[in-house]
Amino acid sequence: MNNILTLVLTFTVVFSCAKYSFRGALPSNLKTLYIEDFNDNTNYPGVFEEFMQKVTSSFISDNSLTIVEQKASADLILSGTLINIQRRPVSITPTEQVQQYQMVLTVKTECLNTHIQKPLWAESISRYGVISGSASRDEIDQANSIAIDQVVEDIIAKTIGAW
Repeated sequence: MNNILTLVLTFTVVFSCAKYSFRGALPSNLKTLYIEDFNDNTNYPGVFEEFMQKVTSSFISDNSLTIVEQKASADLILSGTLINIQRRPVSITPTEQVQQYQMVLTVKTECLNTHIQKPLWAESISRYGVISGSASRDEIDQANSIAIDQVVEDIIAKTIGAW
């Protein structure tokens, strides 16, 4: 009985230390991703650069797909447009002053499966960060950064979890 318990514990320790990779529902033939420069219609300084840096570094960190430099060698091509950033009031005082706004980023994006020349998925994604009614430029930038992080998380989840 002690030998069985020792064997079970040994297997548990060994397998719990093994490297785990989550490929989601992606078919096994989809291994590489090319990320096109998205179009930028936001007119907000720095948003495009931050978005492109985060989407690329997040896919690299996720490690489910290999990022390739050549479009022709990619199984998947990610492309899209940063449509806009809207400042929407969400909280108003009794004297009709805005207490909080949402900085809403909308990105239209598509992930093309190059093997069948059809989208793996395509969608417009909107996410936001909250700012005060009297927010400084730094607070606005921080809210935009939060919205970018959320959009990037959605893009990765949709790509890795696509059927």
